[in-house]
Formats: sequence, C-alpha cells, structure tokens
Amino acid sequence: MRVEPRNPPGPAARNARCNIQRLREERRFSYAELSNRLTLAGHPIPGYQLGRLEAGDRRIDVDDLAALASVLGVTPGELLEPPAECDNCHGTPPAGFICAQCGTTPVSARVTL
Repeated sequence: MRVEPRNPPGPAARNARCNIQRLREERRFSYAELSNRLTLAGHPIPGYQLGRLEAGDRRIDVDDLAALASVLGVTPGELLEPPAECDNCHGTPPAGFICAQCGTTPVSARVTL
C-alpha cells in the first residue's frame, strides 16, 4: 500500500519527472548510465534514486534539476515544460482544467516569473 506524501509533487515536478524519463529513454540511458553521467558532472544520484524520482517517490530539488538538465542536454526550464506528447491533453488542456494524466495547466493559468 502506497502512502501519499505530506507534500505531494505539484504540476512542475510531474512535468519534470515525465520529461526526465522521456529524455532518458530517447537517449537510451539506463538508470546506471544516467547515474554515471551525473557522477561525472559532480552531482551523483544513485540509479535506484533515479527510478524513485521518475516514479514520483523522490522529490526533485533545484540542484538535481540543473544537473539532470545538463546531462540530458536541455535547460532546466525545458524539463519543467508540460509534456506535449501527453495522450490526454497534448500539452494544452482546455481553459479552467488541469490534465489528470500529466498535471498540465492551461497556458492562461500559468504564472510567469
């Protein structure tokens, strides 16, 4: 039985999780390979922790995000973007709705910093 965390991941964390998994698979990196590359980049994350991260059982901190983006060849912002390949909303849910599958919010509801 899985216990829901006290501070569950929000939409940005879900987007990052989906994008990390997609990019890792596109590059044909195993968890061990990605872990080795992160270690060489100076931010080691064990392979089993990468699996937990992708499953949503481990939170992604800012340092993780920066290191993963660097090793995967994207910007941290790209990891936070909604996954356009979502079969449910295709990255653009209707106004007023949040995609139940990927957690994406409508563009008009996103906060820019």
